Amino acid sequence: MKKHILIFWFLICGFFGFAQKQANIWYFGNRAGLDFNQVPPQPLSNGNLNSVEGTASIADNNGKLLFYTNGVSIMNRKHMLMKNGGALAGHTSSTNNTVIVPLPGSDSIYYVFTTGAADETVQQFQYNIVNMRGDNGFGEVEPGGRNAFIEDKVFEKLAAVKHCNNKDTWIVVHKWNSDEYHAYLLTATGLNPVPVISHTGLTIGGAFELNELGTLKFSAKGSKFVAVHSLENDCVEIMDFDNTTGLLSNPIVIRPNPTPITLGVYGAEFSPDGRLLYVTSNDYEGQTATLFQFDITSNVAATIEASKQVIHQNHTYLMGNLQTGPDQKIYLAMFNDTSISVIEDPNTYATGCNFVYNKIFLGLAGNLTPLQYGLPTFVQSYFDTASNPYDFTRLPGNCLNPAVTFKINRLSGIDSVKWFFGDLGQSQLLQPTHTYATPGFYDVKLIVYKIDCSGLNDTIIRKIWIADSDKFLGTDTSSCNALKLDIGVEEIFGVNYLWNTGSTDNKITTSGFGDYWLELDQNGCKIRDTVSVLPRAKPVVYLGPDTSVCRNKSVVLNAGFFDTYLWSTGETTSSVSVNQTGTYSVTVTQAGCEASDTVVVKPGDCDVYIPSAFTPNNDNLNDDFGVVENTTLQYYSMQIFSNWGLLIFGSNDVTKKWDGTYKGKKMPNGAYIWILNYTNIRGRKFYEQGTVMLLR
Repeated sequence: MKKHILIFWFLICGFFGFAQKQANIWYFGNRAGLDFNQVPPQPLSNGNLNSVEGTASIADNNGKLLFYTNGVSIMNRKHMLMKNGGALAGHTSSTNNTVIVPLPGSDSIYYVFTTGAADETVQQFQYNIVNMRGDNGFGEVEPGGRNAFIEDKVFEKLAAVKHCNNKDTWIVVHKWNSDEYHAYLLTATGLNPVPVISHTGLTIGGAFELNELGTLKFSAKGSKFVAVHSLENDCVEIMDFDNTTGLLSNPIVIRPNPTPITLGVYGAEFSPDGRLLYVTSNDYEGQTATLFQFDITSNVAATIEASKQVIHQNHTYLMGNLQTGPDQKIYLAMFNDTSISVIEDPNTYATGCNFVYNKIFLGLAGNLTPLQYGLPTFVQSYFDTASNPYDFTRLPGNCLNPAVTFKINRLSGIDSVKWFFGDLGQSQLLQPTHTYATPGFYDVKLIVYKIDCSGLNDTIIRKIWIADSDKFLGTDTSSCNALKLDIGVEEIFGVNYLWNTGSTDNKITTSGFGDYWLELDQNGCKIRDTVSVLPRAKPVVYLGPDTSVCRNKSVVLNAGFFDTYLWSTGETTSSVSVNQTGTYSVTVTQAGCEASDTVVVKPGDCDVYIPSAFTPNNDNLNDDFGVVENTTLQYYSMQIFSNWGLLIFGSNDVTKKWDGTYKGKKMPNGAYIWILNYTNIRGRKFYEQGTVMLLR
């Protein structure tokens, strides 16, 4: 739309349950989202995609996010780009640019259909295939199924609904500059490349960059279809749909705006019961956005137009798309708004439908307003509570219990059933109980012999788990530092995880000492185990008080008895011998815990040693003359004289020594007289003298 304005993949293996939850997580607009697993739905701020218009998202049968897309990129449930999930051929400014359709009969394959946008290079209909078994259960786009071409020159909109057998799915697009609608059927064998073509008599052509705009939408039951044509056409087509053959028929054209307006109609949605139609329209020049309601039960254009109700008008925001939620309410997006509006009772005619403006505040995405024109596109059958696909679950209980009772999600339309329990056991009861002899995993198969338009049988296979123990976390454990301790289990086939911390991973890093429980949930059964993380005593290492050292009397530093040692000298023994002053440290480990200590070695009460000769030749060996030992003195004075009694060197600093020069000139070889006065650390005074030979 162009305007001047064992892997964790087994999460998807959970049973369908008694309500379809694939549409329970929405992402749309500027990183906006809604979580319908909560009542009322709660805003989500963790999305990582932006789109001016269309998006799509899909959850597993328990309502947990699998992935979402803006038609250009696919994000996995970690909100990171799915492997191979970039460069899709859709467009973020396309009315209904994408829809996600599960492959019938598969627990892991999803088709992501996309269309281009008006006035763009790519204006084609294509698909990508997502395999949720890939990338360790976070899903990947199959390299061989990227942007697979279906057909060219279609409108920037598509819609999807279930076949009457509740297994296969129809995906419908509109051919450009034509009155043709093309319905493609996705079955367990893949996409049928030959569409069912319907002619309605209303050709939409003209300005390609303008007249593609507007939504396509099925009613939840799949019996009605609406196409909204914006701008130059400014009209709405309402048709009947045969979800057995894929044919559209009995087209009716209505015009919500009796006189042409700028932009015109855009979004549409049927009431859950299919009797009412809601349409959004925008008069850009008149700065008025309108939400209309029509009673479409008469199937007569004039009668439908006469039933028109103005549900809401807005002079601040343009209106975008409408979408039914899992709660059977209809949600409305307004461009650049911060809150989503809701039709609370959409099956009620006129103002009794209870429209609530700005019902749910979505927050801000940085400096961006969350709402744009679009809301997610879904397989519309997800919102028909009476047409859930046949499925079954085990009744809630403990995963250790070998006696399992199975229940079918709905009994309407069933002639008979046959169960195969995966261990040679069988039953024809509607709600059988079967006892397994040994723990393990079993593929349970249900065949439903049904009475419906297809005359086919449904086969459903679900894997169940009979656990062999509820002590899967092992024994209590301990840690020196709880923040570094990982606890958990190996990936268990088909299991969802829930920790008392709220984490849903199979392992966690503890945040402190205490008790941690993990609950395993597999297709309706649950078991829980608790492990205690206790503090482990750290080792205590002590090198003793600071000490002193003499050159000819080394000091032994002893760390004690531990598993490992690492000294600052690089040694790895329990003790080291040092004869130099400095700071020494050791790090020890005991049972995986670390401890360290440091000691300072200073000059000690060492004997004063004066050498008899020195060689100041700059070879770094005996280059100067003075007290050799590292010693601590209370008082110190050294004087050096020539043979004629000339004072050529003097110092009161024991660390300063004579380098064999006088007033910058080298003194000749020979004997020189020295006189030393000092007081040791105990206060005893000494006087010594002697000679030293200077040798170059």
